[in-house]
Amino acid sequence: MKLSPNTRYAIRILFELHGLDAPVSTAWLSEKTGISLRTVENIHAVLKQNDITSGTVGAKGGLRLMRPLSEISLGHLVLLFDDGVAFSVCCGDKSNECPNQHTCEIRTAWNHVSDAIQEQLDSVSLESVLQRYPRDGHGFVLNKFY
Repeated sequence: MKLSPNTRYAIRILFELHGLDAPVSTAWLSEKTGISLRTVENIHAVLKQNDITSGTVGAKGGLRLMRPLSEISLGHLVLLFDDGVAFSVCCGDKSNECPNQHTCEIRTAWNHVSDAIQEQLDSVSLESVLQRYPRDGHGFVLNKFY
């Protein structure tokens, strides 16, 4: 299973917002993370809609983190940006296209595996990830993570 770019980018953005005392602009986040301005704006829209970040317009405005990283799980971000874990196509949005969906025993197994992976991701907070990969003097030591 791979996380989508938007999930990985959201994690990077949230890590950069963590611990900041003042709001920052989307342009600052774009430059700091190397993520395009448009993508930062799109990710912020989803995070804001889910009360994870906020945005204020104006001279002293910008983005800020609204919840501690301990309250944001990897699983929640996977739900927001990847529509949850789907171990197989028949577990996701396209499952209704399968003519055998009501009689397929393998589909039940894949759903069980998908649910188990989602449950594990739900138990991992961004704070626990950050504690494992702390900042150095130049940013996060997470190059292998994202």
